[in-house]
Amino acid sequence: MKDYYIYYNNNFVRQGNATLSVLSASTQFGLNVFEGIRIYKEDSFYVFRLEDHLKRLNNSLHQIGFNTEIISKNEFLNILRELIILNNIKTDFSIRFTYLINEIDSWSSNKQPVFFIAPLIKERNSSDTYKTMALTKTRRITSSAMDPKVKCGANYINGRDALLEARSKGAELPLLKNKDGFISESSGACVFLVKKGEFLTPSLDCDILESITRDTVIKILLENKFKTKEKLISEEELNESDEIFLCGSAAEITPIKLMNETDFKIGNLTKFIFKEYQLAVTDKSYKDFSWTTKLDV
Repeated sequence: MKDYYIYYNNNFVRQGNATLSVLSASTQFGLNVFEGIRIYKEDSFYVFRLEDHLKRLNNSLHQIGFNTEIISKNEFLNILRELIILNNIKTDFSIRFTYLINEIDSWSSNKQPVFFIAPLIKERNSSDTYKTMALTKTRRITSSAMDPKVKCGANYINGRDALLEARSKGAELPLLKNKDGFISESSGACVFLVKKGEFLTPSLDCDILESITRDTVIKILLENKFKTKEKLISEEELNESDEIFLCGSAAEITPIKLMNETDFKIGNLTKFIFKEYQLAVTDKSYKDFSWTTKLDV
């Protein structure tokens, strides 16, 4: 991996020179909150749904008890512009924006967190990208144990366990149920089904992340007059669906081709939402939603 410049502890440094105490709570227990933010390169750079990501990160900071306020949108954009210049970035990429505590004995203390902003080159999905998926015995952690709206590093161990289980079954990605046996989400992505021309997705009370990409997909579907339901989805209903796709900042729109040894077609409706999502993130359509922030460098 290229040793990119990152912004860490109020300085631009090579990521290989950014240090973290091995005895900090962030290292030992995953005590951090983060956002993954996508930036798309067209005539300019377009940051997708920046205000929503910053708002969710600020909420995560407060819910986990970190004693700070998030930097402003303008501060973020100034840092981002400098990172693009320092790293000579000319293509799509993503940003990992993370707050953590880099001090010993910081587990239950009220110490001031630091943050880093790190670029990762991330090409957008091609139209023929697809994945295989398997239902797992690993269940989604409940909201009563850990609020799924909080993007905390420790919260993602649940998804990793499911991912390892799915791979042991020969699939690329997992699909978890919640404690009541209803479909929840994948590891780091939400799921949509298409059944008889209608789009279905698990409701927020199924212990899923309040996903910004999921919200984008729902708004695009409603804008185009498609029937869309947020509901409890059973395994039986999953198996009876015509098309399945995942969505997330990293996943974008990812069709599922094989699910528990059952083939699913990459149908016209999945192809439609794939195309419309790409138009949205590059500011070519859905301008009334003000989803993109243009950044000239």
